[in-house]
Amino acid sequence: MKKTLIALALLVAVPSAMAGFGPNSDGSGPGKMRGPNVERMAVMLDMSPEQQAQVKALFAEQAQKRQETRAAMRAEMQEKMNAILTPEQVEKMGKLRGQGMASRDMGGMGKGGRGACDRSGQGRPR
Repeated sequence: MKKTLIALALLVAVPSAMAGFGPNSDGSGPGKMRGPNVERMAVMLDMSPEQQAQVKALFAEQAQKRQETRAAMRAEMQEKMNAILTPEQVEKMGKLRGQGMASRDMGGMGKGGRGACDRSGQGRPR
């Protein structure tokens, strides 16, 4: 019984404690991703300066890997799209991207927000 109570307490306490370590932990709202707040983590976890430096380096390393992975995924997606589309469609898509309209009109995260098209493929009224 005692072990069960301790386990339940940990299940509630750990996610609550970790909530302050993620992006937007300062309540800055959507679109204000700044990454983890190492200074806050350092205070809450009583980290040494060496640990803080190691954690900052780890977060920077992970951010770099994420950026490289995203770039590779974009390139792969572009190759596959080019294989599917006709040369005329590829050219048109390039022009749309240049105008900044591709993300909005193709359901990306442009000015229209998440998925500017509804499920039928028709644009949402704005």
